[in-house]
Amino acid sequence: MRYVEGLLTPERGWIHPIERRIQQAPGIKNERILQMELLDDGTVTTMYELSGDREVIEFAAEYVPELITYQVSPMQDRIITYAHLESNEMLTGLLELPHTYQIVPDFPIEFASNGGIKLTIVGDEDQIREAMDAVPDGISVELQKLGDYAPENERLLSRLTDRQREVAEIAVDMGYYDTPRQVTYDDIAEEVEVAPGTVGEILRKVESRLLNALLG
Repeated sequence: MRYVEGLLTPERGWIHPIERRIQQAPGIKNERILQMELLDDGTVTTMYELSGDREVIEFAAEYVPELITYQVSPMQDRIITYAHLESNEMLTGLLELPHTYQIVPDFPIEFASNGGIKLTIVGDEDQIREAMDAVPDGISVELQKLGDYAPENERLLSRLTDRQREVAEIAVDMGYYDTPRQVTYDDIAEEVEVAPGTVGEILRKVESRLLNALLG
């Protein structure tokens, strides 16, 4: 089973009018699509993760004629919005691809700053490539990464070198990341047989790579 990471960018800057309306709302940002499904009647249900003020989101929603129903649920520093939408040709074309080519989008799907979406597609490699070729007109496709599929935690760890992963696992096992911290660089260095300064350098690189992958 293979996966492709790619960036889909609509030339007009949005796929569905609800995204354009959110882009125009002051202080509101599209963060992620948590789930999205094309229903038998041609409408779409979706869950967006947004950041910003709930009242502004609700005000913006009132000016989206394609919006059938919605619910807004604040959750600490983010807002989850359920929406039932009238679809359009571009969105329907995208949502039909998984069924047509037997591929699976890996949610959540991240929004890019230019209105595009950063997504991972899982399935047979040839089917994935055919699906990308069939993306509706008006959307550019940039394939960024191809590989064997693994759950998210394994894909994160695949960003580390073997040595970085080894040192990080030993640091975790020894309690370096416990609160309070149980060991020092010196303790880890003795275990992995390198200088304490090298341990610090390796762990800083591990933390940087994983945090950039999660938050970048």
